[in-house]
Amino acid sequence: MQVLVVCHCLIHQENLCAKSVQLSNVMPIVIKCINFIKSRGLNSRLFKQLLEDLNTDYHDLVYHCAVRWLSRSDMLTRFYLLRNEVDQFMNNRGNHVVELTDSQWLCDLAFMVDISKHLSELNVKLQGPSQLLNSLFAKVKSFEAKLHLWKVQLENNNTAHFPTVQEQKPSTTAKYAHVCVNLMETFNARFLDIKSKEMELDIFASPFNVVATDNSRVTVR
Repeated sequence: MQVLVVCHCLIHQENLCAKSVQLSNVMPIVIKCINFIKSRGLNSRLFKQLLEDLNTDYHDLVYHCAVRWLSRSDMLTRFYLLRNEVDQFMNNRGNHVVELTDSQWLCDLAFMVDISKHLSELNVKLQGPSQLLNSLFAKVKSFEAKLHLWKVQLENNNTAHFPTVQEQKPSTTAKYAHVCVNLMETFNARFLDIKSKEMELDIFASPFNVVATDNSRVTVR
């Protein structure tokens, strides 16, 4: 007896879910600042010199690449850590960016840093050789459970799993709970095909834990 399960690539579906996370007021400002600094040779050299003079832990920003979305997590993290230096440089070059000193915008940036990191960690877990489909799907379901937990916590202003947001001490985190809800809905829609075949995966993973007579959802080919 053979059971054939056909589904879309889990990593690709997770990528699409990650791309759906957008705080429209964050990414345009971040990309604008990075492009202003790194797309001009003089600005890039002056910024690196500023970081060297200030003896920072990092010596440059990270470019954002829409094709390789995993770079977004590194890019946002680096930008957040160098936000004060970026603000100083932009002011020195006569290009003041008010958002860099706006507490609410910085909270939004911090949330994007944390949620992008969580999504990147999931993506890494889904990669690598010798992983079976049932194991990969278990990791996706585990992440969905985390999203539900984070949603409840953020509704109660609990930022235990969002350390960068915690640094900013926002007055409320309810808006970030809505982002988690939207992400949960996106995950549910993207992984709907494999969820419909969960019985087949259960039989494969734990055949002795499945009731033999419950074959209503099993397709034998």
